[in-house]
Amino acid sequence: MFADSQVTFPEKGALPGKFKQDVKPVTYPAEKDYYIFGSPCRSVAQVDQIQAQMPEGSFTPVPKDRKYLKCAFKILNEGGELHIVGLGDSIVNDTMRSAWIAKLQEAYPKAMIKSTVYVRGGGGCQHYREENRINKYLIPLKPDVVYIGGISQRSVDDIRVVIKEIRQHLPEVEFLLASGTFGTTDPRDKSALAKARHSGSASYGRELKALADELNCAYLDMTTPWAEYICSSGLHPHLFYRDAVHANESGEQILCKIMMSFWEP
Repeated sequence: MFADSQVTFPEKGALPGKFKQDVKPVTYPAEKDYYIFGSPCRSVAQVDQIQAQMPEGSFTPVPKDRKYLKCAFKILNEGGELHIVGLGDSIVNDTMRSAWIAKLQEAYPKAMIKSTVYVRGGGGCQHYREENRINKYLIPLKPDVVYIGGISQRSVDDIRVVIKEIRQHLPEVEFLLASGTFGTTDPRDKSALAKARHSGSASYGRELKALADELNCAYLDMTTPWAEYICSSGLHPHLFYRDAVHANESGEQILCKIMMSFWEP
């Protein structure tokens, strides 16, 4: 993507953001290089402000694979407490930082929605299955839904192990498995996306969908709508990035829009 990029990223770190997060999340104890904190980190008002100034784009509404999220949608529609945990890497972190949870709460006022993020840089389920991390850090959160995504999964077998371990302790938990976004693959290049390690249009996406069917989990291909939005904008992808891998605030809101397309009433 750098050949025709109009953006120069710093050698270290990321480009500064335009919108300082206006909600301070609660944080929880975690081991070195891992982070556990509450979400959202932005208010609905700030999300709307960011979306109003972001480049325009569009994507095909995502398939609403909700048959294994029946309890979650019952609470959303009828009322009650719903706790969603995002598990994964920095891309999951960006997705949760987009504050789609705040928009979800706005869309379902009858429910009381809580969200927690458990992430590490480059964190896939191969990391969370080690060192008793699931039992020590995730199970005490008592989630109703666990969202597993990102670009750092070593294999779907690692995801399978983590799902089964969570269900041993919390058998009623529902799962949403999602393919990856951002990273270094050019979203304008369909052939590259079809080969990308964690793309929904690659073999990984097919394997992840098969795992979701096998274990009665919901599935969301985030890769395709993400690429469609950027391509439809007519802009270079890096205008949605804060560094060579991660989303800036506009890029995060693409992820927010995709999540809300899945979860919307």
